[in-house]
Parts: sequence; C-alpha cells; structure tokens
Amino acid sequence: MNDNLSFDHYLDLNIDYSKVVNSTLDIKDDAILFIELNNVEKLDNLILEALKKGAKFVLTSSNSKIEKENVYRYKNYDEVFNDLLKKISPNFKSKHYFGITGTNGKTTTGYLLKQLIGNTAAFVGTVDEEDYFNFTKEEHLTTPKLFNLVKLISNFEDEINSIILEVSSHAIKQNRLRDLNFIISGFTNLSQDHLDYHINMDDYLMTKSKLFNEDISNKFLFVDTQYGKRINSEQNSRGLSIGNSTSNDIEFLSYKNQIISFKIDGIKIHEHLNITGPEAVYNFLLAFGLAYYSDLYDLEFLKNNIKNLKNPPGRYQVLNTEESIIVDYSHTPDAIEKVIRYTKDLYQHEVVVVFGAGGNRDKSKRKFMGQAAQLANKIIITNDNPRNENPMDIAKDILSGIDLQKDVKVILDRKNALEEGINFLNDKTTLLVLGKGHEKHQEIDNKIKDFDDVNVIKDILGNK
Repeated sequence: MNDNLSFDHYLDLNIDYSKVVNSTLDIKDDAILFIELNNVEKLDNLILEALKKGAKFVLTSSNSKIEKENVYRYKNYDEVFNDLLKKISPNFKSKHYFGITGTNGKTTTGYLLKQLIGNTAAFVGTVDEEDYFNFTKEEHLTTPKLFNLVKLISNFEDEINSIILEVSSHAIKQNRLRDLNFIISGFTNLSQDHLDYHINMDDYLMTKSKLFNEDISNKFLFVDTQYGKRINSEQNSRGLSIGNSTSNDIEFLSYKNQIISFKIDGIKIHEHLNITGPEAVYNFLLAFGLAYYSDLYDLEFLKNNIKNLKNPPGRYQVLNTEESIIVDYSHTPDAIEKVIRYTKDLYQHEVVVVFGAGGNRDKSKRKFMGQAAQLANKIIITNDNPRNENPMDIAKDILSGIDLQKDVKVILDRKNALEEGINFLNDKTTLLVLGKGHEKHQEIDNKIKDFDDVNVIKDILGNK
C-alpha cells in the first residue's frame, strides 16, 4: 500500500521533471501530478480526475484516502515538494525578491520598478503583458502560487536575477509564497476591499503587515499615511518612509510640468517624469525607493531611467483620440473618489463616469463605490464582471449609495454603456471608464467573453 511513504522512496522514482504539473487543468498523457490540500474530499476528487485524464502517477500527502498503485502518499510531503521546486529551478531562492502590497497602486509601482531596474527583472502581478504563465491553464492570480512562480523562474534561469511581486492579502493569508525571503518590500495604501474574505479592516491591515515581518522582508518602505504608520509601528518602527516632510527618508518636494523633485537620503533629485494618475507620484517614489534601498543598483543608473518611465496599461490610460477618454482599473471606493477628483483638477472638465462592480465579491463596498462616484457630473452604472450574480442586483447595491437627484443611468450592457458615455463628450467633458483597466475579458453567467475597454471604445469611435 502506497501510504506514509518516505522521502527516500520519492528520490528513487527517477522523475522526468519536464512532465511535472501542479494542477489537474494541466494534465496530459504521462503527466506527473504533485498535489496537496487540507480538504480531503476535494483532494481525492482531484486525484481521481488526474488519473482519469491520463496522469502517469500522483504524489500527494497522507491526507489522501485513495489506495491505488500509482498514487504515492508521503508522510513528509512538504519535504518532497520542496525538493521538487529545487529540481525545477535550483537557484530560485537566491533570486532578489521585491514585494509590493496595498489595496491600490501595486501594479503601477511594480511596473515602474521593473522599468527602473531593466531587463534583468521580471514583474509578476495583475498585468501579464509577457504572458509569463502560458505553461498553465490555471487562472492567473495577482500573486501566483509558488509552483507556478518557480516554473516561471526556470524559464529565465540565467536571464533574470530580480523578481518583482505584487503580494495580495489572499496570498499572504494562504501562505502562498511559503518561505521566500524578500530583499525589500513596499506598502502603498489601504482602503476598503476584500471584506468578503477578511473579517474587518483590522484583519485586512494585519494580514498585509505580515509581509514586512523581519524574517520575510529584510527591509521595507511605506508611504507615510495613517495605515503606513500603523504597519511601521507593528514592525518595531524599522521601516523607511515616503512623505512630504524632512523627517521622511524620501521627501517629496514637487511635481510640476512633468518635472519631479524629491530628496532621498538627503540627495536632491530633479528629473523629467511622464506619468499620470491620482497616486502616480507616490507609486513612483515607492518604486524608486525599493530599487535604491535594495542596494543593488547605482543611484545614477536609476536617475537616468526616470525619463523613460510610462504608466502600465489600464492604469490612468489616456486614449489617443480626439475625445477626452481615460481607462483606469479603479474599483474600490477610495480609488474611484481619487481618480474623479484628480481628473477634474487635471482637465478642469465635467466628468462622466462608467463603472460597475464585480459579482461574488465584497458586496459591502458597492454602496460606497456609488457614494464615491457622486463626485462625477454624470454616472452610468454597467456590468463589470458579474460572474454568476444577478447584474441588476449589483447595480442596485451601487445605486443605494447615490443620491436620488444625481444624473445616473443603469445600462447593463457594457458596450452600450460606453456608447452612452461617449455620446455625452464635448470639449468640456472627460469620460472615465473604470473597473476593468487592462482586462481583456468579461465574466457573465460563468462564461468568459472577449471584452477590452480600450478596443471596444476605439471600435465605437471608428463607427461614429
């Protein structure tokens, strides 16, 4: 019986590591599945599915109850799995890891950091422009599970020495990255999100704070806000800070006419910076600080790269059209409020906003998303990714936060909603399309359909 097997048994298997997978979605003939779950019923169902799909054999833990000759159950599965990771990428632990967490701004910060560092770094986050994870059919997560990250690193073993990771609160709570060590990590901000997963805002904050524990991150950098200060206090005040005070390690001085001025360790920097967005400057300063305080990169090298920086796709993406249209990923109450205020100040225009809320996610924030959207002159509520929730119920939740006298419409078909928003444009209005940003698909009734806000807008404008 293949139960409570030892590590030595695993070493004697002579595994072809090119055929190893970590998900039943990736099973092909003769694939070798490594899998472990605490939920025994789910674990065993997945093992049976793998065998049915043609897996050569399955390596799992003693949690499994399946007694089959090609199912190997190890009493020390973690030891087996850790060896597997080393076989896939012998040097993955020696890479330089940068972690970024917070509610908003992770992607922009990571994208800017990647540009500052250059081609020796890989940025792993919400935006996957390089299609890094084309080796798996699993859903792309903001923070990948460790197996997929190590598999990615193995594909660039000699080209990449730094890995920039967006670290979600889900990944921290699920210990998805296990015992990775970060050379430096950064905290952007905190606002309401994911309260369907976390008990409350304190739990959300304390989960984020774990990334900055001394045994996980050698150093950390935070934006000097209420929540940033709380995290620093939790971490024995060992963090480096960003703010507009001389007491901050990075002191923001000004950003005018695309020229940014700031001090870092008392050194004044004055450079051309062409990025936009309500928190873009602080995202940049966090990225620059992460690179500088990592002690891996020369200050002059980093300064010379500032002028070439650009926003990530779907993050305050100003479309190159005659009309004033901006696509942005904002999908929390705080982000929606900030992006509308920023746009009004920047353009001195009236603002039309088109947005929705995701289905089967934190319902409590929808009312506050509606409240935040009231800063716009006209509101159009539409579908985001309703998933298998009733789209009109989602719209009603958003409407509950909007005053009756506001100019608001509900148009659930997102393309029709965008057409309506575009019809209101003139030389004194700006259209903000929020919520999906870089996303290329919409999920409705558990079906995935192609939908890219930027492309759909361009199609509408081309047919006018």
